[in-house]
Amino acid sequence: MVDKRRSVVLADVDSMYVSAERIFNVGLNRRPVVVLSNNDGCVVARSKEAKALEIGMGEPWFKVRTRPSCRDVVALSSNYELYGDFSSRLATLCGQLAPRVEPYSIDECFLEFPAGEALDAAVCARERSARWLGLPVTVGIGRTKTLAKIATNHAKDSGIGVFSIDALSRAERAELLASIPVGEVWGIGGRLSARLAAHGVTTAKALADLDPGWVRRAYTIVVERTVRELQGVSCIPLTEQPAPRRSIMHCRHLGQPATKQDEVAAAASAFAQAVSAKLRRLDLAVPAVTVMLSTGGFGTGPPHHAQATQGFPVPLNAAGQLATTAARLARGAWRPGHRYKRVGVLASDLVQARRAQSLWPDDPRHDKLAAVLDTITARHGRDLAGYGRSGIRGPSGWDWRMRQEMRTPRFTTRWDELPVVS
Repeated sequence: MVDKRRSVVLADVDSMYVSAERIFNVGLNRRPVVVLSNNDGCVVARSKEAKALEIGMGEPWFKVRTRPSCRDVVALSSNYELYGDFSSRLATLCGQLAPRVEPYSIDECFLEFPAGEALDAAVCARERSARWLGLPVTVGIGRTKTLAKIATNHAKDSGIGVFSIDALSRAERAELLASIPVGEVWGIGGRLSARLAAHGVTTAKALADLDPGWVRRAYTIVVERTVRELQGVSCIPLTEQPAPRRSIMHCRHLGQPATKQDEVAAAASAFAQAVSAKLRRLDLAVPAVTVMLSTGGFGTGPPHHAQATQGFPVPLNAAGQLATTAARLARGAWRPGHRYKRVGVLASDLVQARRAQSLWPDDPRHDKLAAVLDTITARHGRDLAGYGRSGIRGPSGWDWRMRQEMRTPRFTTRWDELPVVS
């Protein structure tokens, strides 16, 4: 039975990364713009003008920039602090409009309204986002999260700002679902769509017409939920509180390959300090830490992948202890003759810090030093201070930090990078 008492609204920022960049540089408007991945490697975001040039998601930038048709494309390094800040602002804006909000990803928010209020609220969310944040938002409305996803995608494809699938007649909705390949339905990927095609299910409409009980027996309860959602029965509720974090990983491609033991140790130490900052911000502690080294899949040297783990007598989150441990593990995993391109630090099986107890209390100086470091880095950035040389510079001038030669300023999160109006 279709629930007519509520509607789900999905606010989706159009080309989030590019749109955030255009807020502070109007010269990028109506120009083909791409945002690149770590170390300026591959395309991870495209403006609609860049999509029109057939620039694919994940394409290496060194190949794209050599095409004659892409001569005027503007490439920018990823500015994750800026994008994350605007994502938080969007979630705050949505929270002022709706009684229930679920930030789903960096560029999407689900909202829930009484059915009669959804359309007006969707229009308001779109207008406020453009006026208050400068972000262009497309909004879809449906009885369920899956239908809201379909509505949002249709609104983007058709160029309309707000679209309600609930406003369609039964025949119009069937026609819309019949035009959508089953692989484009939220929760149905390439592998599942191939299995469904073997049963003659190639469109969203064909999926919606299936018997949910048969789907559960033939596939999984997850696919059954998708079928019921397409039929208008809500099976995926909004999650207002995120699930407890079970792990935190800080993993990066290095700006320069690491060949020396001190180099991998410095990178691992710096990444462990970043993990510590997240743990302390979330009031979490970790009982064990893992360090991973990899040469990656490129280069002419022999491949090598290694990892090492160490547990602690009591879960901890102090930067100094984690940094020292990570550096020692990296030194042990390092092998001569390799060019390491990727280093990662993983904190898993996280627990609440206040629940971590020990018969032998830890040295309180660790927490005091970590608190001082948190204060310094929050105010002045991570590059100003750190344990050993990891927070300032690498050994012998070697720099592990990512290449971000085309990164714009972090206008909204760094005092020294605030925009100046002259």
